[in-house]
Amino acid sequence: MPTKATGSGFYGWWLLPILCLVYSIPIGFALYGPPVIYTYMSKALSWERGQINLGYTIIGIMLGMGALFLPFLINRFGPRKTLVIGAALTAISGLLVAFFGQVYPAYLLLCFFVGLGLSFGTVLPIQALVLYWFNVHRALAMGLVLGGGAIGGFIYPQIVSACIINFGGDWRVGWYVIAITCFIGAVIAMIAVRNRPEDLGQHQDGLSPQQLREAMLHAKHKPIRTYRSPVNWKFRDAVRTRSLWMIIAATGFIFFLWQAVLTQTTFHLRDIGFSPADPVIFLRPEFVYGMILACSIIGRLSISFLGERIESRFLISIAGFSLVIGGILFWLASRDNLWAVYLFPLFAGFGFGATYVSVPLITGNYFGAGAFPSISAITSPVSSIFQFSSPFIAGWLYDVNGNYNLAILIGCSGALIGAIVILFCRPPHPRQDAIN
Repeated sequence: MPTKATGSGFYGWWLLPILCLVYSIPIGFALYGPPVIYTYMSKALSWERGQINLGYTIIGIMLGMGALFLPFLINRFGPRKTLVIGAALTAISGLLVAFFGQVYPAYLLLCFFVGLGLSFGTVLPIQALVLYWFNVHRALAMGLVLGGGAIGGFIYPQIVSACIINFGGDWRVGWYVIAITCFIGAVIAMIAVRNRPEDLGQHQDGLSPQQLREAMLHAKHKPIRTYRSPVNWKFRDAVRTRSLWMIIAATGFIFFLWQAVLTQTTFHLRDIGFSPADPVIFLRPEFVYGMILACSIIGRLSISFLGERIESRFLISIAGFSLVIGGILFWLASRDNLWAVYLFPLFAGFGFGATYVSVPLITGNYFGAGAFPSISAITSPVSSIFQFSSPFIAGWLYDVNGNYNLAILIGCSGALIGAIVILFCRPPHPRQDAIN
């Protein structure tokens, strides 16, 4: 039966803003919201920074560890229902934190489920959907969708902070906001998301299989200059490659610094004299915190336009160096060095955004889009342990030393190593029998 192009009515282009919204809600509220809430919780409950950031470390590690279950969930229920399950679990867990979060063991336990819900309802199912729907325009689509996290990260934590302030500084209000918004995200995902173009009788990029092949090769479609695996790798073969472990280690070191800078920004700025009640909004810690995530849009969108022309390993390396500069400027920031206060979000945000979008691209390009969910079952847990140990370690080092100097030194050194290591991560070559 002949196939026809479906570009004129391709649902993938409508799906992109939907995925952007569905992704931004739990990421913006439930992942980027807690560091804002923690400044209020810490004061109200008299918890040290290491204590309260241990909860965030648990959230982050479970965000990655949930990938162990995601191949089963995605294969069994599809990405759409997996997103709904995750958003609902995050909403319920956030509501329970508001009720029982003042009890420290309960707080840590509920952070476990918040992170698990975020894992099911955000990164990997969203990335899988982009890989299913797009090939020629994969980098562009990935950058646009994941840019939703940056937009949400800039706007939503400030909404959380404003709600808390308007209710007299009650930290519980922040968790109520997280619960309500994540429930709304679950409803949107169930109504509007579709798993694959084949479900609607369409094809990747809205092109017939022959047109898709031509688009990958023909000059008028801007030739793709980055490596693409000719096969979908088997999991057991992928984990035996040096390339996969270099990706995990290098990006883990880079993200370690990112999490240290991000999660400690509101604490750090309050330490050096900034106030959430400052009449000048640009001097509020939450605004600067949001700027970091807003600036990550630059990094994410740059990968959208460069990811099909420049190999991801080079882009990740540049991003890693940018994060190191951001970490140094974070350390220099003060009321007297306002230039550092406004520059560190730019460098840190760009570095994170570019790395964040490049990781699924380099994984999908090196090992095949079809292999992405199963390979992520190992890459996400290991990477999450790398990076999300950072909030607890940074908070604990502050409790011990009274400053973030050692935490930033460790983070910058690791990110520098990661930026160098990734340069040597070349595409692996599949066995000849796998190609045949």
